[in-house]
Amino acid sequence: MILILCCNTAMDRTYQVPNFRSGKFHHTSDFTVVAGGKGVNVARALSTLDHKSTVTGFAGGMVGRFVVSELRRLEIKPAFVQIAEESRLVQNFIDSVTSAETRVDELGPLVSPRELRRLERRWTKLLAEAQIAIIAGSTPRGVPDTLYRDLVTAAKQAGVPVIVDAHDALLAQSIVATPTIITPNLAELQTLAGRQLTVPRGVQQASGELIQQGIELVLTSLGGVGAIAVASSGCWIVEAPQVNVVSSVGSGDAMVAGLVMAIVEGLPLTEQLKWAVAAGTANAAIFGAGLPDRSSVEDLLADTTLTPLD
Repeated sequence: MILILCCNTAMDRTYQVPNFRSGKFHHTSDFTVVAGGKGVNVARALSTLDHKSTVTGFAGGMVGRFVVSELRRLEIKPAFVQIAEESRLVQNFIDSVTSAETRVDELGPLVSPRELRRLERRWTKLLAEAQIAIIAGSTPRGVPDTLYRDLVTAAKQAGVPVIVDAHDALLAQSIVATPTIITPNLAELQTLAGRQLTVPRGVQQASGELIQQGIELVLTSLGGVGAIAVASSGCWIVEAPQVNVVSSVGSGDAMVAGLVMAIVEGLPLTEQLKWAVAAGTANAAIFGAGLPDRSSVEDLLADTTLTPLD
């Protein structure tokens, strides 16, 4: 079983708006409404890649019920802790002329100490059936920055490899517990390293420092360029194929899904990296988060290239 943590579930509404301007009245040319939160996006992308998962985290109110119903419709197992407050609404506005993206993210719910303890117990219980675990995204109010560190520790004690896709203090604290894999973007890695990083050498050096701490793979997304992967067995630039970018929303989550799919299917590391970048790229070519199907990713694999770094 693939276990995913999505603490900050949401309803994601994405609008295409030609010539979007603040302070103006607009009509959308297209829109989507999906269950959201980074972990949910990863689960949806895994589903389109023919792998089901179980998602836990916090879900509350009308939005929480919507998320649960959407996951069930996709045959993804919801295992959320129900909370008293309403989960958040996220709105993305994509200018279909300039491709500029604007995001409005509601303040998340306040989680009580009792609800937090329930999640920690549920995570430990679900780990007993997990093949691999993913911790993705932000946390709502009331959740300490140390939560991901504690959940990584629980996964390691259960013998389950764990991937962390987070930022700022949540990522920094999780590093203390040495997750198996981390998937930052360039800005997140720079924050973690505490300095500006050149590409590729600065990224390679900062990632190598994390490998020395015991992390097995650092996969740093460079957006449409691709990614830099550093492991104990080697370092690579993974160049993304060129596509017509519709929206980058959810592409990082699709990258994680492609990586996990390849890991679960037992592919070698170099193929895992290609699947990760190809899946993220395929997501950018469509309107919606975590929706690339397997065939569209496979079509991009041949044009996803790996170049070893010294």
